[in-house]
Amino acid sequence: MDVDMFWEDVEKRVKKVIDGVEETLKVMLENKKLTVEEAQEILDSLAPSFSLLARKGVLQILYTLLLLGPCTFTELLESSKVNRRTLSFRLKQLQREAMITRYIETVDRERQGKTLYVLTEKGRSAALLAIPLIYYISKMHKSSSLHNSL
Repeated sequence: MDVDMFWEDVEKRVKKVIDGVEETLKVMLENKKLTVEEAQEILDSLAPSFSLLARKGVLQILYTLLLLGPCTFTELLESSKVNRRTLSFRLKQLQREAMITRYIETVDRERQGKTLYVLTEKGRSAALLAIPLIYYISKMHKSSSLHNSL
């Protein structure tokens, strides 16, 4: 896979998503300006999501599972670069939030299989919806770093 072509395609699609979200928000707010209290109520309702996604390793875990599919603990440990204890804790949190499921892939009745983690529909949707934000921040960070180094 050509990584540059991958990111070019992502950029085109992210632009469409951003334009769509902007247009939707514009239409929703066209007839009514939000009060500070209404804006605060919206932000308060989003607080648990902000908190979950801001935790160390959460996005790395979600994206690893999105890109690789079902993974073992060891595969997640290697790819996410989160320490063992944090990874274990985050996996339990993500299971409680129904973002991932844990299951044992059985080899046969005699031997226990390996434990795998997989995204649920909720986890997959969250990871997909976060791509535009992560991509945009990453792109701006690279642009800013390049500009600052000149």
